[in-house]
Amino acid sequence: MNELIEGFKHITDLEGYDHMLFILAMSAPFTISDWRKLLILVTAFTFGHSLTLALAASGVIRFNSNLIELLIPITIFITAVSNILYKGTGNIYVRYIVTTGFGLIHGMGFSSYFRMMYEGNANWVAQLFYFNCGVELGQLLVLSIILALSWVALRWSALTNRSWNISLSIFAALVSGYLILDKF
Repeated sequence: MNELIEGFKHITDLEGYDHMLFILAMSAPFTISDWRKLLILVTAFTFGHSLTLALAASGVIRFNSNLIELLIPITIFITAVSNILYKGTGNIYVRYIVTTGFGLIHGMGFSSYFRMMYEGNANWVAQLFYFNCGVELGQLLVLSIILALSWVALRWSALTNRSWNISLSIFAALVSGYLILDKF
């Protein structure tokens, strides 16, 4: 069960804020009434994250970690910019597919660490399962906080859904843009 806590910490660790930034960008165009769609989006992200984490931890796939460290903020930037360019939530099924794909990239970013933690352990599949459950719980906590803040901002201010989406998306784009430039 320690893996559950590690997965939760992986998402909620303020030093590794890229996951929280991705969840912020992903959820920006949605409101609290869209919680079901967001739950599926978060789960799609976790699925992609889990798949590449499992494939990399088992040695099936290998990749350049410097490239992945660059691609992670690029996924956040693309998500944020698409929120700004497209009004509303767009085609939700396209979002599910893209979010799963971005989860694949984010999963690769943690796979080296996960492999080092559990290398040689015959029970790594169960540990991966619990770790990913922790990841999902952490993402749901972050998403709940973002949705609560969104609800307060939209209910108690003059902001519209669109202006709130653009504000959050600009913030995510600026931070991820900085992270991209920092990789060069």
